[in-house]
Amino acid sequence: MPYVPYAALSHVGILVWDLDRMVDFYCRVLGFSVSDRGRPPAGGPEIAFLSRDPTEHHQIVFQEGREAGTKSQIAQLSLKMGSLSEMRTMHAILRAENEVTGISTRAHGIAWSLYFKDPELNVVETFVPTPWYAHAPTAVAFDFETQSDEEIFASIREAVRTLPGFRSYAEWRAEAAARMLESGTWPGPG
Repeated sequence: MPYVPYAALSHVGILVWDLDRMVDFYCRVLGFSVSDRGRPPAGGPEIAFLSRDPTEHHQIVFQEGREAGTKSQIAQLSLKMGSLSEMRTMHAILRAENEVTGISTRAHGIAWSLYFKDPELNVVETFVPTPWYAHAPTAVAFDFETQSDEEIFASIREAVRTLPGFRSYAEWRAEAAARMLESGTWPGPG
């Protein structure tokens, strides 16, 4: 394989039907801030740049131009959270939000995930990494309404420990790093 310079994923751009509605939703419900907004100097569709990280000018870019009612072109937008407790809080926020549809939860061995559809029917996932690895794809149900965080942790651990390839996520990461270093697709730590 020829050398490919390393490039880290930084942000995603999404064409939207209603820029104001999407900016409002992502700021109000998901905690993003607008870092810039406007039209290009030569004219064209309005663009909004959103971030939750002051070291990143933008993590999401919304641009006008998708015809109202047309299907989303993204499979999902995934947002990493810090803990099951934080994801439980997000679950409560989403259940109270009338612009959200399709709320569901499942664990994938490497993560607990909360899925929903935003106002323009884009699938959004909030997830929390687990300490385990199990061969993907994996989907195990859990329920914030009937289970405590401790019960969710224990039930998912028991469900995935018998799946193919089960081991700690730290072990999987070390193996993946070695493979990527050997193939030249990752420059290594630092």
